[in-house]
Amino acid sequence: MILEGILLAAAAIVSILSLIATPKDKLLQMQFILFLVQVPTWLLGLTMVEFGLLEYPYRELASVNRTSFIFEYIVFPVICVHVNNYFPWQATPFLKTIYLATIGLLLTGFEFMLEHYTMLIKYTGWQWYWTWGSEVLIFGLTQKTVAWFFRLHDKQ
Repeated sequence: MILEGILLAAAAIVSILSLIATPKDKLLQMQFILFLVQVPTWLLGLTMVEFGLLEYPYRELASVNRTSFIFEYIVFPVICVHVNNYFPWQATPFLKTIYLATIGLLLTGFEFMLEHYTMLIKYTGWQWYWTWGSEVLIFGLTQKTVAWFFRLHDKQ
């Protein structure tokens, strides 16, 4: 269980510190994305836990919430900030889709390793491709919402 605690602490620290890399002209977008992404990740995570598809055997705030607070509220929203910061706005729709799908695949692979080698997450009816699909969906919705909210249509 020491490994799990170290991984959770490192994920939170690295995620928060990585926000320093956000360009100053995108600070408002960063805040918007952080709050925007927390809603669907919390709802999706909580729903999957309640339906018994996922378990988080080792988690922070265990007496309050059965999901992973650090992943749902810090790590994944911060990843969405970086995905948006480096999003290829001028690319073709095909390349934009490949960009989001590839990042989702990398994250899914990392989660798959965590599921097999740690007690941070256990699939009890969940499948890796559902993780990938939900991540790509949230990335896409985030990108579209940011483009709409910040009037970035000229970049698309």
